[in-house]
Amino acid sequence: MNSPHDLLSKGVIGRKRPELFSEEEIRMRRAITQRQLKPLLEQLARRERDLRSSIAEEMRRTGVEDYEQLQGVVGDEADRAFVETVVDIETGRAEQQIRELREIEAARERVAQGTFGICIDCGGPIEYERLRIYTHAVRCAECQTLYEDPGARSRIPKLH
Repeated sequence: MNSPHDLLSKGVIGRKRPELFSEEEIRMRRAITQRQLKPLLEQLARRERDLRSSIAEEMRRTGVEDYEQLQGVVGDEADRAFVETVVDIETGRAEQQIRELREIEAARERVAQGTFGICIDCGGPIEYERLRIYTHAVRCAECQTLYEDPGARSRIPKLH
């Protein structure tokens, strides 16, 4: 278990909200060097191309194949229900991919603003390894945990 001193030294306790940082503090807290940023931007571009291609193919295939089946080619009610379910699943997948495209665009905007790699909750750096895995992350791992599980905050030891 981490001691309060460990948590303080790791920046878990005593972090400032990002809006309280001066421009100079934000520049000093940048977690990503230009050398590290280049492969991350390339990764974003590759993922965007893959998503656009997948979405276009999914929409083309879903629109052509599945909806034709719904217009009378499918025999009974069970067949129709099955096809509708498949269409819903595939449409949901495309919607998820569209959300990810929006996240990629937002990441590019953060790059342009100089805030890429800065956690939106605590203002600290987002771990480079986290960005390599989830390039458009907006929170450091700790803040993401707190975001997903607000009860986790009560389990962090407090300095008295």
